[in-house]
Amino acid sequence: MFLVGAGSSLSASPVREENTERVSYNGRRTSAVKPKAEPGWIELASATPASHGREFVMVGADVGAFTQLRLTAVSGRPSIRAVRVDYLDGNRRTFEVEKVLSATSRPVYVDLRGARELRQVIVMTDRDSRGSYHLS
Repeated sequence: MFLVGAGSSLSASPVREENTERVSYNGRRTSAVKPKAEPGWIELASATPASHGREFVMVGADVGAFTQLRLTAVSGRPSIRAVRVDYLDGNRRTFEVEKVLSATSRPVYVDLRGARELRQVIVMTDRDSRGSYHLS
């Protein structure tokens, strides 16, 4: 008895389709109003629940240099504790904010003290606060 094996080699490169959209674990959809686009501002993170505690937002050199960040309430009253900025050159800086945002309050601006390219921004919030914010 002979066993004949036919070997076939398949080669395929997997197609990577990366979806960076945030997914809700509770299945509810919110009808959050997207902030009005303004000249000179780039959206870094869409409506993000403050209940996450920490949100890591990757930026990268291809976006350009930033001099300020802006946090705006989208819904509820998100409490922003601090914003940590990791620069492309390896340095990092934490900016204490300690503000509660609302639809009627003014946005919070974080002055980066000069134009620099960012690697990532980490927004730290109070997990008990209800609401969501927008980062630009």
